[in-house]
Amino acid sequence: MFLAGLIGLAAVGGAAYAIGDVFIEEEDEQDEGAEDESQTEIGEGEFLDVGESIEPAQDSDDTGGTVISEHEGDLVIAGSDNADVITGQDGTDQINGYGGDDHIMGGDGDDVMHGAEGEDTLSGGQGDDLLHGEADDDALFGDEGDDRLYGHFGDDHMQGGEGSDALYGGQGDDDLNGGEGNDALQGGYGDDTLTGGTGEDTLFGGDGDDLLLGDEDNGETDYLNGGAGEDTILAKDGDVATGGAGADDIIADTENSEVTVMGFQSGEDRLLITWEDQDPPEIEIEQDPENENLTRVSLNGHEVAHLFGADGLTVDDIHLLTEAELAEYLPAG
Repeated sequence: MFLAGLIGLAAVGGAAYAIGDVFIEEEDEQDEGAEDESQTEIGEGEFLDVGESIEPAQDSDDTGGTVISEHEGDLVIAGSDNADVITGQDGTDQINGYGGDDHIMGGDGDDVMHGAEGEDTLSGGQGDDLLHGEADDDALFGDEGDDRLYGHFGDDHMQGGEGSDALYGGQGDDDLNGGEGNDALQGGYGDDTLTGGTGEDTLFGGDGDDLLLGDEDNGETDYLNGGAGEDTILAKDGDVATGGAGADDIIADTENSEVTVMGFQSGEDRLLITWEDQDPPEIEIEQDPENENLTRVSLNGHEVAHLFGADGLTVDDIHLLTEAELAEYLPAG
């Protein structure tokens, strides 16, 4: 037999275990008809336990390896309590990392991945994948496809990548980034940072003092809801922002069209507006004559915000931000 190419790799305690068509068998006149005990065939839907049920095979370099011959279809793969590196194949795989700081890559197909204990890194690859970080501080990457990412416990870092993704932070202070597509992000508990990326995104901070960034100003509307806590919301042209319960800062960073603010609590929430000119503008507050629930805010005659439910709004609720001051609200980098 000869090495055909490493499709997947699972490293357990220093030994390398291949999860894929690593070796292709060639007939040898001396070995014809003999059984190669170093090969393990995993049938479709069978359970592959890296820690126990796989026997290591040795190549010429004395590198541990496990052979799965000519496998096609779906796999169920179990890691170990060590730091595993596991790669799925083209099917719809289920991969469980269990203990240790694991690196799990889904490959093609609609995969399901569980990091479990340890600080795990999960990458969905192609397909519509489901990723669970679970315990500890995990990094989850949806990559291509319409993916669902759940951080669960710990301070997790999550990126949706391409496609219309759904990201749920869970407990801990999480960092969620939707990437491309029309994404839905929910921080859950903790002081979370949510970034929509491109597309029409929906961000909900949940409990805690959250930072919500609609991000790309590309003419698409983002919906930003801080939830409970003292949140900071950065809204671009055309975005719709709701502070929720708590004293919130809503930043209107506009160029071409106003932002819409729902449920503004005058005397508690603050409206911050970016302004670069050295001379302070004339701030105008006007109640809409046709809708008594709508308050329009303008700078030098240019409308920058429409506020609903902002009874009693005064100029004391409005603050101007320079570009340098705005940067202080944003995450580093």
